[in-house]
Amino acid sequence: MLSIGQCYIDFVDKILKEGKETYKDSDHHLKESLGNYYYIDDPLDLKFRAKYQHMTPELMLEEIKSGKFDIPSCPIKGDALYEYVKSFEIRDDQGFVYTYPNRILEHFGVDQFETMKQRILTATGSNRAVAVTIDPALDGDREDIPCLQVLQILVRDGELTIHCFFRSNDIFGAFYSNMFFITYIGIKMKEEVNKEIMGDKLNFGGLHYHSTSGHIYSNDMRAARKLISANK
Repeated sequence: MLSIGQCYIDFVDKILKEGKETYKDSDHHLKESLGNYYYIDDPLDLKFRAKYQHMTPELMLEEIKSGKFDIPSCPIKGDALYEYVKSFEIRDDQGFVYTYPNRILEHFGVDQFETMKQRILTATGSNRAVAVTIDPALDGDREDIPCLQVLQILVRDGELTIHCFFRSNDIFGAFYSNMFFITYIGIKMKEEVNKEIMGDKLNFGGLHYHSTSGHIYSNDMRAARKLISANK
């Protein structure tokens, strides 16, 4: 089984060893891996799938705040990781160019979390429970546009999984917190759906991660190597 923590270490190590040097633009030199996929089937390192039946958003936040998931030399941990994950509940953009919660819950005039939930409640096997973050009218010529582009919820064989697609992902600096954030959405969806269904309840089956460009910036290389050395 693969946890967020182990996936993070493996992904950073892979890019350091195998990534190709390139330039995103004149100011950003990086090492990059293209066409990435991971199935993180035990995101919170619970060891047993059955334990996810009892995992709630509130309990997940408590465990994050306790420091349970802190990794030596990781740039985000403890209170910072807690605040980032908890931010899913904040609908406004907080003065930023964009935030994922705002794009998912408010920006388009529709609560896409609720839309995904209703798709699953209407047809459990639906492939249509999708949320998007890109706004072509606004983002077409902006410098800062969402890296996370699509979320999808699927239910198969009694398990709810969440699938994400990133056009671009800073693996050393952002991947770790991104995966906890998306796992939180998945566990929240599992809980919300289970409140309304009759009969057998759904379990949470983990996170499927896709990215076009996974990269580490050149100014993070030393810190990324330190991360790997500290977690061998």
